[in-house]
Amino acid sequence: MALLVGERPAQAVQHTAKRPRLDGLDVLRGAAVGAVLLGHSWPGIFQGAGIVGVIAFFVLSGYLITNVLVGDIERHRKIRYGRFYAHRAFRLVPALVSLLGVYAIVELATDVLGDRSKGIVGYTVLAGLGYLKDLPLPFDVSMAIGPLWTLAVEEQFYLIWPALLVLALRRNRQGRLIGWSAAVALFLMSASVLAMVTLAPQLHSLVYALPTTWGLGLIIGSALRLYRVHVFSWFTGRRPRRAALFGSVAVLAALIFFPKANETPAFMFIGGPLAMAASAVLVALAASRTAVMPKWTRPVQLLGTVSYAAYLWNYAVILWLNGGSTADLPPFIAVSAIVVTLLIAVISWHTVERLGRIARARFDQHYSARYHPDRQPAGSAASRHG
Repeated sequence: MALLVGERPAQAVQHTAKRPRLDGLDVLRGAAVGAVLLGHSWPGIFQGAGIVGVIAFFVLSGYLITNVLVGDIERHRKIRYGRFYAHRAFRLVPALVSLLGVYAIVELATDVLGDRSKGIVGYTVLAGLGYLKDLPLPFDVSMAIGPLWTLAVEEQFYLIWPALLVLALRRNRQGRLIGWSAAVALFLMSASVLAMVTLAPQLHSLVYALPTTWGLGLIIGSALRLYRVHVFSWFTGRRPRRAALFGSVAVLAALIFFPKANETPAFMFIGGPLAMAASAVLVALAASRTAVMPKWTRPVQLLGTVSYAAYLWNYAVILWLNGGSTADLPPFIAVSAIVVTLLIAVISWHTVERLGRIARARFDQHYSARYHPDRQPAGSAASRHG
C-alpha cells in the first residue's frame, strides 16, 4: 500500500514549498468528507463517522492556515491581516452564500422543512453568514445549516490565532503558546462536558458544537506545522511510515463506529483526542510525502478538491429529499443524496468557487501593484492550499 508512504521528510520540507498542491492532503480531505457523507447517510451504522471526519478537517485546517501565517511572518516579519482575511473570504463565502441563498429561496417558495411557517428563514441566513452556528443563540435556526457549526469554530479560531501566533514567534515562545492554548481548550471542554453530565444531559447537542469541544484539533494541527521538521523526522524510512499509516487508519476506522459519538462524554474525552492524534499523523505523512499519490487514489483526491461544497450541501440535500428528517433514511434516498451532493459540489467548484478564485487572483494583483510595485505577484500559500 503506497498511500502516504513516500520519501525522506527532509526532502519533503523543500518539496512542499515548490509543489502547488499536495495531493496527499487532497486524499485526506476526500476521506474526511467521505466519512461525513457516510455519517449523514447511515447514522445508525457509522455513528462516529461525522465527527471523525470533522476532526480530521480541524487538524488539517490548523496545519494549513498556520503554514500560511508562518510564511507571511517569514517573508514580511508580520501577518498581513487584510490579505489573510480577504483570502479566507474569497475561498469560503461564495459557496456559503450560494447554499444560504438556495435554502432561502426553496424554503420561502415551498416551505419543505417548515422553516417559513416557523419564521426562522431570516435567522438561519443570519446565523450562517455570521458564523454563529456553534454558539447558543436566542433564536431558532434551521436544521439545514447544522453542519455550519464547524465553519464557525474555524473562523472564530482564526480571529484570535494570528495575533497570538505572531506575538509568540517574535518572542520565540511558540511552545508556550501551544501548551497554554491546549490547556485552556482542554479545561473549557472538560468544564462544559462535566456541567452537561451533572446538570443538563439533554444539552449534549449544544456542548457538542461549542468552539471549545473540538478546538484542540486546530491547535494540534497548528503545532504540527510549527514543529513539522522535528515531527517529520519521526517518519524517516519506509517501515515507520507504513506502520504510522496503518495504525492511524485503523484507529480512525474503528472510531467511525463509536456508538453515540456525538453525545457521549467517553468520545469527547477519549475518542476525540485519539482521532486528533491519528489525523495529525496522517497530515504529517501527507505533508512530508514527495512522491505523487498512486493513481487509484485519484477519485478520493477529486472528492477532496470539492470537499468544501460537498460538506456544505449534504445535510440540506438529505433534509429536502427525506421530508425534513435525517432519521431512518431509505437506501435510495441515502444514495441519491450523496449523488446530488457530489453533483452540486462539482458545479459549485466550477462556478461560484471559481469566481472566488478569480477574485482572489485579481485582489493579489492589485495588492502587489499597490504595496510592491517593483514585484510581480506570486501565488500565495493560501491559494495553493485553498
